[in-house]
Amino acid sequence: MTGSEYLESEFQHGQVDARGWRHEDLTRLSFADASLSAILSFDVLEHIPDYPAAARECLRCLKPGGVFVFSVPFIVEAQETLVRARLGSDGRIEHLHPPEYHGDPVSDAGCLCYYHFGWELLDQLRDLGFVDVTALDYWSAAHGYLGGNTLLFVARKPAG
Repeated sequence: MTGSEYLESEFQHGQVDARGWRHEDLTRLSFADASLSAILSFDVLEHIPDYPAAARECLRCLKPGGVFVFSVPFIVEAQETLVRARLGSDGRIEHLHPPEYHGDPVSDAGCLCYYHFGWELLDQLRDLGFVDVTALDYWSAAHGYLGGNTLLFVARKPAG
């Protein structure tokens, strides 16, 4: 198992910093084609301006039959994804809603949230080539998962 964080552009893809943290950019992973059985990503896609590029990259790196398991902020009542911010053609961030920053293990400044996803996300993953795209709802008093709207998404690379 290999864990990683996004450590900014000063690091090469796959490089490990002094703390032992590996740098990966989900839109340009350092892994070979069809080399991973699973990719787990928890509350990351919403911070990537071009999240479809990240999903395509995961598909590239997965072995046939491999799974992409992830969580994102999700609006259960919404078909369409809420775009909170986007990159302009000049590379500057355009805020469409008040900026929202989430905790970041790498920086105290937090990480800008670009999206709160809606159900269209599942169709977008299918359009990219994933199959068996599923949203799993979970709740467990024993494990401390007590909130509503706790979804985990699973998408599989075709087996053949």
